[in-house]
Amino acid sequence: VPVLRKHDAAGLVSVPAKGIGYGGTGFESVDECFESAFQITASAVPAMDKNRRVIGQLMDEESMTSLARLASLPTKKGFRGVIPGQNSGPPLVKISLTDIEVQTKA
Repeated sequence: VPVLRKHDAAGLVSVPAKGIGYGGTGFESVDECFESAFQITASAVPAMDKNRRVIGQLMDEESMTSLARLASLPTKKGFRGVIPGQNSGPPLVKISLTDIEVQTKA
């Protein structure tokens, strides 16, 4: 899969390169299969270029501030190596987005 945009900054939205629903073990429930489909980078993560595709970007200061708050939450430890360059796992508390706005920029 050709890389159109590298994971070289915070605020990039990406999905699995093969499409949503891929990349799991096959033992997840439907909700678990899709809960990690969209990822937003909190910093540059070049290792994600191998198996994910950038499809969007956070565009405003309010969104970037919210991302910084999310990225500062305490996380489960012991996930080193799951994603190269990542030394921690998911947040200790479940995070749910309740509102999202998608815009197309020309």
